[in-house]
Amino acid sequence: MVDNKLIKKPSIITLFGSGETSPHMAKLYRGLINNFDSKLNNNFLLDTPFGFQENHTILSSKIIRYFSEKVNLKIDSINFPDDNSYNENIDGNIINSDFIFSGPGSPTYALKIWKKYGVDSLLESKINNGGIIAFSSAAALTFGSHVIPVYEIYKVGEKPKLIPGLNLINFLYKETIVVPHFNNKEGGDHDTSHCFIGKKRFDNLIKNRDILVIGIEEHTSITFNLNNSSIKVDGKGKVFLKSPKGVIEINSGETLGINEINSNYTPLTETKVISNNKSKEKEDKKVNIDIDLLVDIRDKVRLKKLWDISDQVRDLLISNNIEIEDNSDGSKWKRI
Repeated sequence: MVDNKLIKKPSIITLFGSGETSPHMAKLYRGLINNFDSKLNNNFLLDTPFGFQENHTILSSKIIRYFSEKVNLKIDSINFPDDNSYNENIDGNIINSDFIFSGPGSPTYALKIWKKYGVDSLLESKINNGGIIAFSSAAALTFGSHVIPVYEIYKVGEKPKLIPGLNLINFLYKETIVVPHFNNKEGGDHDTSHCFIGKKRFDNLIKNRDILVIGIEEHTSITFNLNNSSIKVDGKGKVFLKSPKGVIEINSGETLGINEINSNYTPLTETKVISNNKSKEKEDKKVNIDIDLLVDIRDKVRLKKLWDISDQVRDLLISNNIEIEDNSDGSKWKRI
């Protein structure tokens, strides 16, 4: 038998080292958009990382105008700049989005708010069920299992340490850390590479750790296409994938398979013919993770009385022969 996946549209993650709203990156966005068979209708700016800045509204307007004028894509702000701005519509906008952009600011500020309101789970669902996520700078930093608290180290002088991230690229390696501004040289008389903290401090952060570093040079992007299991680099620079096993250097325009980074990687949209009970058991286990995630998200939106979203998740599961049973202890599912 052939097992159908829950993926309904392309699942793409693009992370930028910098230059995410520069003119030469517009072509990249247009290429990402072309991966969709239909028009992107629900597109949003997740504005939390720079929500603490006094020019927050001005920055939002500039980003929205960039996508309108340079990319010909209409996006709206989710309007989630701080802890007091959360509302019921935010979850629905993320779940139903076709395209989400987030960019500069403070990674630790964004992480604190996003984890409090379950945005990490919503983004994981978005990755599993399709859509484009384009994150740069501070937002890109949050994607790894570990995050550099850049502001605290570079601006405040706190003792360097890593903090837990969203862990949304766990298909690559056991532990990951995204490093935008990898080749920054703004310091002049001091090292501001490795996202402003310098190579020496960065090397101390990851010393004796089995971790994959994704170093993205400025005006450069790395795109993970989970539908064809590929990694592609675009822009003016390079991306470095560094681990205790060695370094892979990817030039702009080059593509490689995700399985070249992790030989155990299983493509998100892979469809296999089940030939025996053992392989069926293995395949079911991988699919169950996706289903459980959707059921968990549905429980969360039901608690918030977001019935439209709850019904959409239920209908998606039913269309894939999954029935939901609601009871006082939560929801359970079974195949039909």
